Amino acid sequence: MRKPDFFIIGAPKCGTTSLSRWLEEHPQIFMSPIKEPHYYSTDLGNRTVKSAKQYAKLFQNAKEYHKAVGEASTWYLYSKEAVANIERTNPGAKYIVMTREPADMAYSLYLHNFRVTYENERTFEAAWRLQEIRAAGNSIPRSCPEPDMLKYYSACALGSLLQVLLDKVPQKRILLLSLEDVSKDPAGHYRCVLQFLDVEDDNRSSFPVANASRQYRSRLFQKILKAGAKARQALGIMRGLQLAKLNERNIFKPSLPEDFLEEINETFSKERKLLASLKAELMQRVQEK
Repeated sequence: MRKPDFFIIGAPKCGTTSLSRWLEEHPQIFMSPIKEPHYYSTDLGNRTVKSAKQYAKLFQNAKEYHKAVGEASTWYLYSKEAVANIERTNPGAKYIVMTREPADMAYSLYLHNFRVTYENERTFEAAWRLQEIRAAGNSIPRSCPEPDMLKYYSACALGSLLQVLLDKVPQKRILLLSLEDVSKDPAGHYRCVLQFLDVEDDNRSSFPVANASRQYRSRLFQKILKAGAKARQALGIMRGLQLAKLNERNIFKPSLPEDFLEEINETFSKERKLLASLKAELMQRVQEK
């Protein structure tokens, strides 16, 4: 049975869903039928797939003509155990990392958490102020499966997280993309991914964006849907009926107060500089190749 040989490991709200969907339509690529199984992040509480048998089943339909087999779990980059677990069972695996301007990522992560009922604070600023309290195990919504998802600074400290990955995995097995760059030239960066995975160009010309900003219509219905999804997954049923879409509506992100925006931008300044430095280092390696 085939095993995944590449992983889109992060980060949340950085365009991984769009990339995953583009790749799953490539005739030489097989993607896990569910996104974000999080099987290897054994230190986190958001694992959709927990048994080796259940995880292997995700790839049972991969064929010989699939030159690349992969999955996308956006919290692998943050997890302290995921990459080490992957390296033990999938030696030589390739890693795709997608990043984003950290302050924008943090705000989008908050909106996502609120949409899926992991977060109950009505404003990002209120949630941001609670980080230390929540790190101590207090004021965590009962519907949140993993408290670390509410650590908006730590989860979006992309420079530090990328540095940890580079300490564990050779640079040649890592491809770094940014949401900003992919948004400007999706075709060019898509071809870059195909080259990294050693598959042929399928001449894709359409690059629809997935996971645009959305919000639920009913918080109660959203909680019912989450409970149903948990029960379904416990029975080993990975695919749902897409009922969540019935409870969603597109939204425009409200602007953050200028003083708060300035504060979080300053807070992420070191991470932003480190990320830029590591990106330059990786780009130089690609040019020298």
